[in-house]
Amino acid sequence: MGWKTWGGAMLAAALVAGTAPQACALTGVSAWAKAEVSRAETAGLVPDTFDRLAAQEDVSRAEFCNVMLRLFEEATGRMAELQTDSPFADTDDPIVVSASALGLVSGRGDGTFDPDATITRQELCVMLGNVLRQMPGDPGQADVDALRAYADAGVVAAWAQNDVAAMVDSGVISGITEGDGSITLSPEDTTTREQSLILAVRFLSAYALEEAPGNDSEAPPAIADDLVAQMPAGEDSVQTAPAPDNGSQTGSTTDGTPILPEEAGSLTEEQKLARVFGSATPGYDSPEQAEAAMADITVPVWRLQSDGTKTADTMTLTVNANLAQVYQAVFEEIFAGEEQFPLKNGGSYAWRSNARSEHRWGTAVDLNWEENMECYIDASGAVTQITTGTHWTPGEDPYSIPADGDVVRAFKKYGFAWGGDAWPSKRDYMHFSYFGR
Repeated sequence: MGWKTWGGAMLAAALVAGTAPQACALTGVSAWAKAEVSRAETAGLVPDTFDRLAAQEDVSRAEFCNVMLRLFEEATGRMAELQTDSPFADTDDPIVVSASALGLVSGRGDGTFDPDATITRQELCVMLGNVLRQMPGDPGQADVDALRAYADAGVVAAWAQNDVAAMVDSGVISGITEGDGSITLSPEDTTTREQSLILAVRFLSAYALEEAPGNDSEAPPAIADDLVAQMPAGEDSVQTAPAPDNGSQTGSTTDGTPILPEEAGSLTEEQKLARVFGSATPGYDSPEQAEAAMADITVPVWRLQSDGTKTADTMTLTVNANLAQVYQAVFEEIFAGEEQFPLKNGGSYAWRSNARSEHRWGTAVDLNWEENMECYIDASGAVTQITTGTHWTPGEDPYSIPADGDVVRAFKKYGFAWGGDAWPSKRDYMHFSYFGR
């Protein structure tokens, strides 16, 4: 795909995303770990920085910060905001700094972070506990007496006992059976990359089942693939809309009724989810399932020629079939507008590792991505980090989308949010999404 690699609102994905549409793969994943590592990929927990790294080698503290920020966003529904003012003498990595600012990780106490150091099992439990404490509700104190069932309970450091006990109680970590038959926690053992992903996705399965409020809108519950697969068929299960037959550009929801343009902008969040996905649980479990729910549409567009004139043309997009008529109406309205706004490129559906990416759902579109940058801003509105594209200069660059122009007005009329004003600390001027993500 030609447009940006998208990780939802995720800071980690925005800063380290590559060009591939799926999560980058570790090499040499253990046979016993493949299923859970795959679930971690589907849940959007695998950073692109893991690409071609050895799965069975120890994960570093800096590497795990990438996983932590992804887990934080999936578990809490909150956006991890970019922080660049490092408190550490040995790293200014914005991923590490942002994880530290959220209270997910801490330094060594001497002003350093020690980014290349390994992580022990008990340290990882504390980091997961930090995510848990950021989630709604009071996690309370775990029963540390339960650790006495393990032969090496006395080895668990006092500062880690509560979090180790919580992760044991929730099934995130389990004991290790030694050769003599005893069961140990091995709290001081290091953690491999594949193990860190497994513990992260188990945490998501154990704790992130309740809907959590996001920064600007309610976020859907983050549910791991194994839990989705266990759901009985019915109103709480994931339903996939059928692909349209005979090349039709109009799909239908599970009750046979497509979302019509005249109603698209008036539906509630719950109604949108039900009409697009057939239930309150959004998303697709595999590329095959997602692609079966997509449709190709051909829309009219204006093209800008080298001499400054504009000519009529068409553009084909792959979109969610249940929104096909809505997309068609949006682009027809843009085409009919007085601006004759020119489109150089556009893209909607692309399979993403992040399970909550609207590109993975076909419910978002990016337009003229080079001239409509994605970036982070500070409290004053100043750009602090450009993550995709190079600029946004409406009035100067004819491909930059004006905030008060035909394109934004058309999308908003039909119920879409614009990334140019949807979030408090981020701007994504190319991005229009039906669920505001």
